[in-house]
Amino acid sequence: MSKTIASMYKDSLYTELAKVGKSLSSERRLEIMDLLAQSSKTVEEISDESGLSVANTSRHLQVLKSSNLVYSNRKGKFLYYSLSSTKVKDLFYLLRDVGDEQLSEIKKIQKDFSSNEHIKNISLEDSSKKIYNENTLFLDVRPESEYKNGHIYNAKNIPIDELEYHLNEISKDKYIIVYCRGQLCAYANIASKFLNNHGFNAYSLNSSYYDWEKYVTKKIR
Repeated sequence: MSKTIASMYKDSLYTELAKVGKSLSSERRLEIMDLLAQSSKTVEEISDESGLSVANTSRHLQVLKSSNLVYSNRKGKFLYYSLSSTKVKDLFYLLRDVGDEQLSEIKKIQKDFSSNEHIKNISLEDSSKKIYNENTLFLDVRPESEYKNGHIYNAKNIPIDELEYHLNEISKDKYIIVYCRGQLCAYANIASKFLNNHGFNAYSLNSSYYDWEKYVTKKIR
């Protein structure tokens, strides 16, 4: 009898836990979580950033909501979606890191992209040493809303779609470190290549602000 009760108990719990796994079993929902890890967004903003239709975006959000990974909050006329907690945010980045370590194809895709596009990269360790260097400019190429939600100290925000129109605001004497949403985002690589093609000295920091915070906090300890 006790084994039967124990089996029913654990089966019920695993069934509930599996809902999280099922919610994450879509590359599009993972992309949405990556976007929400940057800042709260409306359906329309997520649709615009991901390239999904508003209808498909809504459907994916409902799946994520069903497992309580995201929640919605109305602000005036708009409904904003956010990750449910810092643990959910940590879960997303942990999943990303596990994939980076365990799936060789991910590293190959990243390496091939950097090599084929002749991207100059810089590590978290090396970039952190330049944070107070007057000759270094940290350039955040994410949308303004993501920048406002958190950014590297003294970083300048020029969204990638606006970069070509603001080149006159960047000194060619600066050592430029470009960052975006991290390893799963190509913005930093694309922007740094664009800058280098226009005579700047730019490096791609293929790490997110979340990675930066974790690294700097760990280094301080």
